[in-house]
Amino acid sequence: MSGEGRTRPKADKPSSVCYGRFCQDKANQGMQFQVSLAQQHDVAPWLRLAEEVVPLFGPMPGFDAVLTRKIAQRQAYCARTDFGNDGILGGVLIGGSGTDCAIRWLAVSSNFQRLGVGKALVEAALLTTSPACTVHVDTFVDGSPGASAARRLYSSCGFIPGDIWGEGELIRQRYVRRPRTALP
Repeated sequence: MSGEGRTRPKADKPSSVCYGRFCQDKANQGMQFQVSLAQQHDVAPWLRLAEEVVPLFGPMPGFDAVLTRKIAQRQAYCARTDFGNDGILGGVLIGGSGTDCAIRWLAVSSNFQRLGVGKALVEAALLTTSPACTVHVDTFVDGSPGASAARRLYSSCGFIPGDIWGEGELIRQRYVRRPRTALP
């Protein structure tokens, strides 16, 4: 993301937290996108995005209920523009409170990967957390599909690699971003 027009939130959960611009090719002088709180009308395009990433994430039973709940809790942000995938480029779900927060889900449509959309979504999520909050994300472990892209993204946003954990056949690595301010 270019950083153009990026703003700090003025309220607890802003409806629009950042803007960006990317260029898909030399003929395109730049396409603008916006990261904002997801709304109920975003559910259908967001579920299409979730279907797109099933080969990478695996089945996500009950995702529609989780998404609807996160939208109601104002913990779902999406990157949007006026074209493609009904305007949804990617989405992020956040959770937690107090001093422990998490990025619960992040995906960017394959048509918009490596254009700064994922970073804009992570930055938007981070802007909504308290400066005293430790933020973590569990993502792909080295050697699995998507791992190198996830490592680059989260490292560029100030996360450091943490423990590797497993549950059944699922193996993930936790990345942690320490508080932005010292705790009293």
